[in-house]
Amino acid sequence: MEGETRVLIEVRLERSQEDIETAKELLNLGRYRAAVNRSYYAILGATAALLLTEKIERSKHSGIEAAYIQYFIKTGIFEKEYGRIFDYVRKKREESDYSAKTTIDKETAERVVSDANKYLVRLTEYLRIQIQGIH
Repeated sequence: MEGETRVLIEVRLERSQEDIETAKELLNLGRYRAAVNRSYYAILGATAALLLTEKIERSKHSGIEAAYIQYFIKTGIFEKEYGRIFDYVRKKREESDYSAKTTIDKETAERVVSDANKYLVRLTEYLRIQIQGIH
């Protein structure tokens, strides 16, 4: 792994961590829709960082998710549960951002933030090993 790629992964992970911390703060403030939004962007950024370990870059959200499923879920590198978390968080973010009929309640927001945090912990652990293991 090139040094430039390693740095980019680190930057994306830092931003993802900042996003999940912001999501937790928003949740505590009762800003549920915004908490769901930040949770999604936290996992999206971490997933984009993960794809870099395979020299994959995608600009569209759907492309990031598709590559993640193809290269990390279907291959068994990550448990299927993490594919389901990505899908759930994405759907809740889309509903909250684009549907005027959807209101995000406290319980939904709590689940999204919790799931996103769990996802980030798993991806971060994997990425730390990848970064340290490749010189």
